[in-house]
Amino acid sequence: MTSNSKPTLSNRSQNFKNDEEDEETGMACDAESCGFQILNDDDIVTAHKEFDPVDDETDEDDDNNNNESSNGTSNADAFSALETAMEWYEQQSECYPPQLLLLKRIRDFAVKKRKRTMDVDLIVFPEEGLYSTDLDDPTWFINYGEDIPDPRTESANPCDQEEYDNRPVLRNLSCIAKKYGLYVVADEIDVKKWEVKDTCDEYNADYCVTDKNNCPSEGHFNFNTGIVFDRKGNLIVRYYKRYLFFEEDINVPKIFRNAYFETDFGKFTIDICFDSMFYDSVKGIEKSGVTSLVFPTYWFDHTPLVFFATPFQQAWSITNKVNVIAADAHDPRTGTVGSGIYSPDKGALVYTHNPDGRSKLLISNVPKSPSDDLRNIEPPNTKFFYLDYDEVTELEEEEPRHFQKECGINVLGAQPEYLTDYRCQLTSVRGYKFRKLEGTFGSFRICSKAFCCSLTYESESMNENYYFGVSGEPLNFQDTYVLGTEACFLARCESFNGRPCGNFILKSNTVFLFAEMRAAFSTKYIYPYAINSDIRLTDKDEWYFDGKSRIIYQNIKDNSLLFLGLYGRKYEEDKILDH
Repeated sequence: MTSNSKPTLSNRSQNFKNDEEDEETGMACDAESCGFQILNDDDIVTAHKEFDPVDDETDEDDDNNNNESSNGTSNADAFSALETAMEWYEQQSECYPPQLLLLKRIRDFAVKKRKRTMDVDLIVFPEEGLYSTDLDDPTWFINYGEDIPDPRTESANPCDQEEYDNRPVLRNLSCIAKKYGLYVVADEIDVKKWEVKDTCDEYNADYCVTDKNNCPSEGHFNFNTGIVFDRKGNLIVRYYKRYLFFEEDINVPKIFRNAYFETDFGKFTIDICFDSMFYDSVKGIEKSGVTSLVFPTYWFDHTPLVFFATPFQQAWSITNKVNVIAADAHDPRTGTVGSGIYSPDKGALVYTHNPDGRSKLLISNVPKSPSDDLRNIEPPNTKFFYLDYDEVTELEEEEPRHFQKECGINVLGAQPEYLTDYRCQLTSVRGYKFRKLEGTFGSFRICSKAFCCSLTYESESMNENYYFGVSGEPLNFQDTYVLGTEACFLARCESFNGRPCGNFILKSNTVFLFAEMRAAFSTKYIYPYAINSDIRLTDKDEWYFDGKSRIIYQNIKDNSLLFLGLYGRKYEEDKILDH
């Protein structure tokens, strides 16, 4: 079905154009959906040979551009600024080739969005996802940094303002937002020259010092920064990452601030990667009216599987009762592969978790409010695209998997040989008490400190090693963070160096008919996990979590269950260790 009119958010009909010649596809919500369109990028496309920003304009786009001419920069002018900025920058003596590559990636990515989507409301780029990473140099990303203004103290529309001509990343992202009339969420490095003042205030405290001896030797502070542009290209959010994941030469902000932005389809907050592990992140969504979290991340999959990207993202959405739009980078060598769009009722609407070395684009309708009856927006109109250089291919079936049996660096080594050589990191399970499952049915209880958890199960066979583990001990994470924890899980794993579950296995042939866990948690922050073989999220029709103490799995589709668990977080016990 085709249409020349652009559907509005409040009155959308299904509106598709699928033409093999021009490869345009329209995406729209159901008229009764109460939903909005989300784009979620798993990585950034890298090449586009030819580009004409006018050829694929619709008649309505031309009308809109004419109507806008009296109100400022038109959409067509904004988009042409993408090309102009790069041409200008390439001719400058201070042109830095990696940053020019970044600009071309942004431009190329926008071109592919134009060919594949219509009427999208929001797009999320991954943490560090706009950059060409260099694993041998932990400070490579500093070269891409720019001075990012604070929207609380000054208005900024880099697409319209000449003062941003020498800040091409901000300018191009702003122009993309303006051109397509969508919200753009991205991650960049904010480079701030230090200021020595008699007193500092809440607006400059992160890079203001009263003693010159406290200034960084490089002459500037660097912050891992989440930025958001509205539909007109205005910068509306600048958010500094608070909990760094061993990020060399990146500074921790002195004042922790949650950031919010209002849209015509709900109130959002933003976190970056490791921030989501801590209470500051949860506190950010407990603010009245927050409906969704945007989540740029460069996630490292860790065992046990509660620390794998997509199971964690889904559990976070379910427990904290918000939509989650998570965009992960894609580098299987570091266990970085999982992105998804989630609602607390349905769980994953669309997701990817496969170490295939390919860029993806995920699209889904999402309820405006997590409390909306999702029957009104079914099906969620999800789309999954591969972005392979100049070729865009839609995946119309379940995503294949390319996992090997094992992924732990303790088993395979920490030096992968090629891009798709997937590795997962290790988190200690020394605080757990384990019991190996014997036979095809059983029921037992394990206590760790004051925390107790029970398991009842029945399976068709038990020819692979499964363990039930329980811990009430705080987790010491790489001698840097201590995380308050109450957890129990059922998992396929093997002993390693004489310890149970030293090697978590990613594949299974064991079919559980039924499994139930019950635990007496002392915290209300309990995250549920159900994962099938090959790190496929178990269909929500097959498991139920009561939100307090109980998870039940009932096999319907004859899949092999790999992992089932409840992970309680006692945020009040968290600590950052001094070094």
